[in-house]
Amino acid sequence: MADEKNEQVAGESGVIDFNAETVRLGDHLVRGTAAEGQVRAFAITARASVQELHDRHQTSPVVSAALGRLLMAGMMMGAMSKNDDELITLVVHGEGPVGGLTVTANNHGQAKGFANHPHVWLPLNGVGKLDVGSAVAGESHVGTLSVIHDLPGMDPYSSEVALVSGEIGDDLTYYFAASDQVPTSLGVGVLVDTDQSIRQAGGFIVQLMPGCDDAVVDRLEANLSGVRSVTDLLEAGMKPTDILGHVLDGLTYQELDAMPVEFHCGCNRDRAARAVLALGRAELEDMISKGEPADVYCHFCGEHYRFEPDELSDLLG
Repeated sequence: MADEKNEQVAGESGVIDFNAETVRLGDHLVRGTAAEGQVRAFAITARASVQELHDRHQTSPVVSAALGRLLMAGMMMGAMSKNDDELITLVVHGEGPVGGLTVTANNHGQAKGFANHPHVWLPLNGVGKLDVGSAVAGESHVGTLSVIHDLPGMDPYSSEVALVSGEIGDDLTYYFAASDQVPTSLGVGVLVDTDQSIRQAGGFIVQLMPGCDDAVVDRLEANLSGVRSVTDLLEAGMKPTDILGHVLDGLTYQELDAMPVEFHCGCNRDRAARAVLALGRAELEDMISKGEPADVYCHFCGEHYRFEPDELSDLLG
């Protein structure tokens, strides 16, 4: 299953010990292997994190689904990194009315993101589901997905592929095959309730390692064929460890560890002040003489930082 495609408006009705139950009570990610190391897998539940995205950006239901999918994919991809300081940025540009989506994640389970146009509303698609593909990539499904790796002391490097559908999961599955050349099954889903709150959010990534036996591939394909959607599994009460146990049934799944995940933006007033100082002394002195404040806006979390003229004077010393 390449993607979660059945979101709908619901009816009215740092790595720590994976045995710590406190991790499993909230948003968290699990990592594991199967078939004696021939398969590696990740699964996530992140309802609260996607809810915070909605609250901060006031995303419409279809944008909540699109951005939430990308956020969770970023969290899982960040967890793949073995470098504590690596940042992974996912950027989607499409011809749909959303315009673009950006998510940045580290390997500690923290991620942030924003949509260029968060308030887009579209009618449900022909089967009554949120039309993420059209919102992101338009009717022609045109656009690109870029994955940027940023390591301290090195120039960032990136890979770019064309969008397959704009559904996010399909596009990332294609990215892994075309760019990383790793056979991957990726499912991500967000279920939005009638009050626009996030009812469910989760996903999984399963990857085949080089030299994987045909029998393992066949069993995995058979297991995945029975998975209708990620949100169905979540609605049935499954947690990430249950999802991987279900998807990897019969393949001797072994869970390795778990970590909490969260929406996290590192902006603060000190960083905003440094951005203001980057305007240069002449520009700031001109603003001070005119009695104009400086405003800094964080696209990732929606925070505003305002510096009055007297504060600008203090910054200049």
